[in-house]
Amino acid sequence: MNLDTYLKSVKCTQRQFAAKLNVSPSYLNEIVKGTKSPSLSLAIRIENETGGEVAVASLLSQQDRGAA
Repeated sequence: MNLDTYLKSVKCTQRQFAAKLNVSPSYLNEIVKGTKSPSLSLAIRIENETGGEVAVASLLSQQDRGAA
């Protein structure tokens, strides 16, 4: 599952999720849109926060998909 789909499914805003991760809402938005990839440590935190619903691999490879 991608991060955007996850956030919608749990009715969580990007701003709320960014606060949980201690990152700026604008940075999280870039990750959600696929224009930036998170660091490995942030990707692991996202996977943990989503209970494994959003996998590290999908977060780290999304920049390639966003550029296509």
